[in-house]
Amino acid sequence: MLFDQEDLVVPGTVELVDGQIECRRSGNRAVGLGLLFDTGPSGKLSLQTCLLPDRKEPYRLAVELARHRIAIFLAKSEEWQMLDLSDDHPAMQLWESARQHLTKALVTRDPIVADEQAMSALNKGIEASERLAMAHAEILLHRRFAVHPASRTSLGSRVHPGQQGATLKELVDKHFDLITIPMSWGRLQPSPGKYEWSEVDAWMAWAQDTGTKVLAGPLVDLNPGGLPRWFAEKKISPEQIGDLAYDHVEQVVRRYGDVIGMYCTTSGVNTNSVMELSRKQMVDMERSLTVLVRQGRRGRRVMIELSQPYGEFLFRNEKALSPFIYIEQLIQEGIRLDAIGLRLLLGADREGMAARDFMQIARLLDRFFLLERPLVLTNVGVPGELKGPGGGWWMKPWSPSQQASWASRLLPLALSRPYVESVQWSELYDHKEASLESSGMIDSKGSPRPVFQKLLALRNRLMSPIGPLTLPRKEDPSSS
Repeated sequence: MLFDQEDLVVPGTVELVDGQIECRRSGNRAVGLGLLFDTGPSGKLSLQTCLLPDRKEPYRLAVELARHRIAIFLAKSEEWQMLDLSDDHPAMQLWESARQHLTKALVTRDPIVADEQAMSALNKGIEASERLAMAHAEILLHRRFAVHPASRTSLGSRVHPGQQGATLKELVDKHFDLITIPMSWGRLQPSPGKYEWSEVDAWMAWAQDTGTKVLAGPLVDLNPGGLPRWFAEKKISPEQIGDLAYDHVEQVVRRYGDVIGMYCTTSGVNTNSVMELSRKQMVDMERSLTVLVRQGRRGRRVMIELSQPYGEFLFRNEKALSPFIYIEQLIQEGIRLDAIGLRLLLGADREGMAARDFMQIARLLDRFFLLERPLVLTNVGVPGELKGPGGGWWMKPWSPSQQASWASRLLPLALSRPYVESVQWSELYDHKEASLESSGMIDSKGSPRPVFQKLLALRNRLMSPIGPLTLPRKEDPSSS
């Protein structure tokens, strides 16, 4: 992909020609390159370069990736007011080492040595920036929960409605006060005019009996595989989908009403992945559905989900809308959203799911601050096993222990942001229709993965006030 100065993906072409990556885009602005890159120790991650002016002589990829990461460390240190970290803090030591390796890569004439030094700079830069992001998150976490504990709904999980076992429901009742029930349009309405409610009915009745809060949806899923199969058979057009979506959501709301605490009306509308909509069609759909949900009671909460927050889809589709431009458009149009949903599934060989490190995740979460809306991480997870190298991995190839390590950083990083209302893990139990294979807290054989206990332990830590964080002061050199 190609990025502009605001980190937005821009249309263009990227090709491998005779061992060199050639990038072309419309206009004459400098752009940066983003790609999945095997760093070795830090993992196979989606990374990007700084903005690079056109030139015939090729840039050294590892050098430019390292340069960007070192620059990001400085930028976020200033933004987060972390510049006063002591020189012996691991993040600062790693950053200084990365800077020295990059300098050596830039001055040496030996291309092999240059690449070796650049790779060292890149890996140290990634580790430095991740340590910085987690140190900042720890400060924010103590600031948010120093006196008041986290809500019991701060962590939940998606539960597939087709899984109905009594043991499973006992497990949910014991550990979770909030669950997400995904409502596949195709499962609810397998053919035009015919609805099958039994699976969802059973979970809704159980939720009422136990007092468990429910986040439902997305009701209209415009991501690959999200629409009913009969759409293709009947050749449903973009002009028709608005009315069909309205009728479908009306059926759901009429049946479940206030049993559902928050409705996620749509997902992926801005991506144009399966249905190419104009900007007006996107806005009109969102407006009609949010009004529809609130018709019975104005207090019902409504959200939409951003399924590809990094905007990779913009590279292939100029008519799609950037996630943040799309949300700003809805707000400007006066559409009242009680929260913004964010899907963050990483480590799969599908568009929008390339693995990323925690500095990149922190930068993404920070962008939601200016939108002044609560953020719900509606569908979060990484695989518990490696199915193929195409989606990359963080530090080591995916395994149950690596999945748990990733989750142990993700939850405090997310909940440290005061505008993050809740984190919903991708799946409680593995199943064939999961958005991300092998991402469940419990595997298909019924055995809990380490991520299950890890997430519960982190939530339990926040169920009581954690007090203020005391940081060592940076020594004043003039006092010695």
